[in-house]
Amino acid sequence: MTKKVAVIGGGAAGLMASYQAAVRGASVYLFERNPNLGRKILISGKGRCNLTNLKRVDEFIEYFPGNGKFLFSSLSTFSNRDLIAFFEKLGVKTKVERGGRVFPVSDKSLDVVKALQKAVTNAGVHIKYKSRITVEFPQN
Repeated sequence: MTKKVAVIGGGAAGLMASYQAAVRGASVYLFERNPNLGRKILISGKGRCNLTNLKRVDEFIEYFPGNGKFLFSSLSTFSNRDLIAFFEKLGVKTKVERGGRVFPVSDKSLDVVKALQKAVTNAGVHIKYKSRITVEFPQN
């Protein structure tokens, strides 16, 4: 039986989650309340989309406010280098700038959004635009 997955929100995390679930065989529906995906990606890095940084995980975590150590496991499982390789596989060439910051060679965040949208579409994700989701939780 195929697993069914609903992802709420077509931002960076929603797109990545949708893609990963779909390539693992799930039937995925991505619900986005806006008429397009990745609105915040488009404005990130002043429109250039700072994808990641080349710092080691222990150095990278120091830049998170509060206790960033909780991210160590996640960032060790899917590292900054893994993310760069992922985008290169999608056709987004990257470059490294001052401070180890990684950007698309094109300097266009739209290229990142288009690559993610193509990836999820090719993986079979069903995208439902202009959709608002409400959830009622059972009372204890």
